[in-house]
Order: sequence, then C-alpha cells, then structure tokens
Amino acid sequence: MAMFMTAYLKERLFDRDGIKNALIIAGATVFMGVMWEFAEYIANQTLIEQTYLWFRIKVYFMGDLNDTILDLFLDIVGALVFILTLYRRQANS
Repeated sequence: MAMFMTAYLKERLFDRDGIKNALIIAGATVFMGVMWEFAEYIANQTLIEQTYLWFRIKVYFMGDLNDTILDLFLDIVGALVFILTLYRRQANS
C-alpha cells in the first residue's frame, strides 16, 4: 500500500517537506489496514453460514484480537520500512 500511495501521489508528495510526505504515506497505509480489518470482521459476520451451506466447510475470516493488533502493527512497520528505504534511495541519488 505504501508503494501504491507513493506512485499514485508522486507529483503531489515529494516536495521539500519529508515529514509531511512520510505521514501521508504511513497514514494511507494504516488507513487501508484498518479498512481491511473491518472487511475481515464483516466477512466473518456474514459469510460463515453461506460458505458452510455452499461448500460444507466452516471458514473463519478473522483471527482474534492478537491477530488484529499484529496485522496493524505490521502495517505500520511495513510503511516505515518503505519510507526509510525510499528516503535513503533518494538521498543517495
């Protein structure tokens, strides 16, 4: 997501304010992670019974709270690693 946001907003983002750019990229990445967790929750609430009726298997789309927190933490770490890599590459160019 961080790579997508960087490519999509390339003309608008990369001015001289590096902190603002990093916050926009990280914020968009975390926002999409939160939206994904909502989608997992909705799928878990609505699709389990239909999946069982159609395929005769029980499928759970969402883990517990620890899984959700880990997913969101890794979203943040991934965005920060990408941002650091991006700025290091730009500094070397």
